[in-house]
Amino acid sequence: MNAEKQAIGSMSVRRLGMPTARFAWIVVTVGIIAAVASVVTVGLSLQLWTMFIGWTCFGTGDGDMRRGGAALACLVIGVLLGMGALVVLGAIAPAAGQWALPFVIFILAVVVMLSLLTPPLNSIPGYFLGMTAFFASGLQPEGHALATILSAAFIGALSAGLATIAPQLYDRWRPA
Repeated sequence: MNAEKQAIGSMSVRRLGMPTARFAWIVVTVGIIAAVASVVTVGLSLQLWTMFIGWTCFGTGDGDMRRGGAALACLVIGVLLGMGALVVLGAIAPAAGQWALPFVIFILAVVVMLSLLTPPLNSIPGYFLGMTAFFASGLQPEGHALATILSAAFIGALSAGLATIAPQLYDRWRPA
């Protein structure tokens, strides 16, 4: 049974197209980066989940630093769109009643979808992750909210960027 488990694990790594040692090094390195990012985030009294939103957003760039950075820029815009949406919602709710929320969400979705026409700022997940981070935070649309959300998201994105280069670091420093 133990030999069978070992063979299955070896096949999985082979399927990824890399030696077991390289895979193990990358896994441990990413784990260390995530652990350090969590300590820094919590140490700065920021929300841990928001750090992971930034990490996820950067990850939508598929390992490309420029696309990850562009996705992060879209997250920033998404947070700002969410803040603006809350202000607009408060302003039109008295007149629009129950239709205020669907109207504002419709406008947000249209704006985000139109971003497909504006590369490199065309990361739809980035925009929605930014809006999600703002709405889920429960904060009011003010500078403090922007700084709080983006600080944690930037820690996550930086960590994802470091994790992205982990394979290259292994290749450079691997034992002979």
